[in-house]
Amino acid sequence: MKRYFQAPGRINIIGEHTDYNDGYVLPAAIDRYVTLSIERTGRERIELSSAGREAISFREGEIEPAGNWGDYVKGIFHVLKSEKNVEFGGLSIEIESTVPEGAGLSSSAALEVATITALNEVFGLSLTDEERYRLSQRAENEFVGVKCGIMDQFASVMGRQDSTIFLDTVSMEYEYLPLELGAYSLVVFDSKVHHELLSGGYNSRREEAGKALEILGKRSYRDVSMVDLFTARSKMEDLYYRRAMHVVSENMRVLEVVKILVNSNYENLGRFLVQSHESLAYDYEVSCEEVDFTVDTLRNLNGVSGARMIGGGFGGSVLALCEKSEREKIVEFVRERYFEKFNIAMDAYEVRPSRGAGEIRE
Repeated sequence: MKRYFQAPGRINIIGEHTDYNDGYVLPAAIDRYVTLSIERTGRERIELSSAGREAISFREGEIEPAGNWGDYVKGIFHVLKSEKNVEFGGLSIEIESTVPEGAGLSSSAALEVATITALNEVFGLSLTDEERYRLSQRAENEFVGVKCGIMDQFASVMGRQDSTIFLDTVSMEYEYLPLELGAYSLVVFDSKVHHELLSGGYNSRREEAGKALEILGKRSYRDVSMVDLFTARSKMEDLYYRRAMHVVSENMRVLEVVKILVNSNYENLGRFLVQSHESLAYDYEVSCEEVDFTVDTLRNLNGVSGARMIGGGFGGSVLALCEKSEREKIVEFVRERYFEKFNIAMDAYEVRPSRGAGEIRE
């Protein structure tokens, strides 16, 4: 009998490239999902299929990375066999997704979390929520080779309707904050410049931030203040100074945005989005021409409170806080300007905070 499971993608209101730097983040699961059906078979292989992709088949005793989309699923099988010694037998898994790939909405984490959620239920593994998101992160870190932080998998497991999550990635303490935006809406503008984190600069940024911390003589960015950074300026290469500057300032922005959300003061949220983008573009250097153009265009429009790039960078999407009454005009104008500049038909759509992963029951 087929069973169906779903895991959401995510946006991050603010707190980019801070989760692997002992920082604060503010993600929300969104109403775009990876949907997965799973069925036991009498065959000896695990068979994966996804529309528009080459089918993948492997034996559970021979799980190796192949450098393709199936690695995100295979990584989950790998960690569960390693940690829980599960015997899977033959399985047929079919995957559909409304989370665009490479758009900075964590399609890979959604796929991992959908897979581990399905296997947890079908095989009665009794995994905790924490095990689901930590093992999913481990699959991406160790099997796929992307040294991501915990935020994406955490948000996909722990998402809640109409809420964002303030997460401390050191203590893993978290708090749900209401994200009922009233006269505003969150709009994603997909540049269609689709990143590939494994071959891009994501891992190198992590290494550079770590090197900057080493130069500062600190164990954690939690121990670094702006005064520390300014004092150490003369002994740091410019690149490492800027990497550290982004992490320290972005953590400060997250804490300010939490205050804004607690007080439902959404009109002031936009300026922190803009500051975050400037830091990501110039200090952390993870933006690109197309994304910068989109942010610059949005910043100059009536009805836009603010905008910034989201996700790992090197392409992907822009998140904008727009007045609902102006949203359609804003989307039409930005898409037209973007097509004139790059000859690319941009996607743009509203996203809403959603529930976390689980089984779809009739």
